[in-house]
Amino acid sequence: MRTRRSRRAVVFVTLGSCVFSGCVHYNTLYNAENLYQEAEDLRLAGQDSAVSARYREVVDKATGGYRADEAGGYADDTLLLIAKAHFRLGEIPEATRALERFFEVSEDADLRAQAALYRGVMAVAVGETARGLALLDMAIERVDEPTHLAEGHLWRARAFFRRGMEAQGWRDLDRAADISDAHIVTANLERIAWGFALPDLTRIHQGIQALIFTDRAQVYGDSIRSLAQLFAVRWGPLSAGVLLDNAENAHWSRDERDRLLMTRAGFAYDAGEVRRAERDVVVVGSGVGEMAASARVTLARWRFAQVVEVRQLARFRSVLLPAVSYEGAQVLLDAIRRVELLTEYGIEGEPVALIGAAEIARDVLVAGRLSAALFHRYAVAAPKGPWLGKALLASRELAPDPAERDRLDGLLDALPADPYVRYAHTGHGGTDLGELESRLQDVLDPLFTRVDEELRARRQLAGELEDEPADQPQK
Repeated sequence: MRTRRSRRAVVFVTLGSCVFSGCVHYNTLYNAENLYQEAEDLRLAGQDSAVSARYREVVDKATGGYRADEAGGYADDTLLLIAKAHFRLGEIPEATRALERFFEVSEDADLRAQAALYRGVMAVAVGETARGLALLDMAIERVDEPTHLAEGHLWRARAFFRRGMEAQGWRDLDRAADISDAHIVTANLERIAWGFALPDLTRIHQGIQALIFTDRAQVYGDSIRSLAQLFAVRWGPLSAGVLLDNAENAHWSRDERDRLLMTRAGFAYDAGEVRRAERDVVVVGSGVGEMAASARVTLARWRFAQVVEVRQLARFRSVLLPAVSYEGAQVLLDAIRRVELLTEYGIEGEPVALIGAAEIARDVLVAGRLSAALFHRYAVAAPKGPWLGKALLASRELAPDPAERDRLDGLLDALPADPYVRYAHTGHGGTDLGELESRLQDVLDPLFTRVDEELRARRQLAGELEDEPADQPQK
């Protein structure tokens, strides 16, 4: 085995004259180590797309330096670096060969301990968990550097889990996070993954909570929210909401924090906890920018479900107008105006306009109760109208009250010859149904045009106002 000079001595000679062959090798190693550290920082920061090229450059530079001076004092450093870079690239055979050569030439105790640790890591990586555990057990006792030690605990945890030794696995994940701040994110993502696999819901909660309070974890925001969504599918939205406890205090940017809150709000809403859901959405909506605007649209859509009268729509302007530059808010504001004006037309002698209002309430506002009321209003206003069956069927489908649905069923039973009712019962409406639908569209299209012309004249179409030049004079 080769004994190498102390780094201090080599640096002294290098700086003094740089006449020895080791000078070039040392500089190459120095540059390669810097590249490797950059790649490690990116990897641990979750920027995986940027690291492969850097690890490849490390391999190329370090291999070139080693071949130029295989007998140099830093051959062992270089071989270990080559092995680690190959491992990061998933090139296990190449990494193994570099480690074998390393053990042939190195007598440095610290480097040999680190190399032994990575030999254990690679054994676990290829599925040799028993061998990997044995190697890691020995190496972990001899490695002091926190980053390498944390990685050893992380991989030993994986080996323990794969062998069904859960308590030991959780213990090593805890140690990995405690030893090295750089591994807090990785260790807790691993905790969540094994929490799903085993399953262990408490560990999933612990992992997500730890990430919420780690600023570097925000780059994994999309993944964390996706994991919470997966949790909701398996164990329900109410439990999933608990995963995002403390989201409002997350050590993340405002935008990422808001995304967590919106996800938590969605879970609460799906679980029937509407007030809790609205609290989170209101917090997000109190800000500025696209996230705040989106939150206001979400809040409006949730509340539309409770609307039963057209006059209630006016209150939504205060929710949506602060977000008027956002297309989603414009669509809803314009739909509100159209429903209001069409309802006026219906009351003033054009009952078919109520069908148009009901369809917009149903399809754009997703206000089912309001839509049911408007369809029913048409039926009352035009009891012998050609679209009576259509209106009663639509109202019945949207009515939330079983007693109301029963009442509407009675009215529909009295219309057996109606093409819409016949189609609902048999699946065949005949040519009459197609003709009625065509006639309805021929009546509604001019009504919709008239409504938009009137709203445009009043300057009440939010989408079109947004497109006007800023210096256009007000009418």
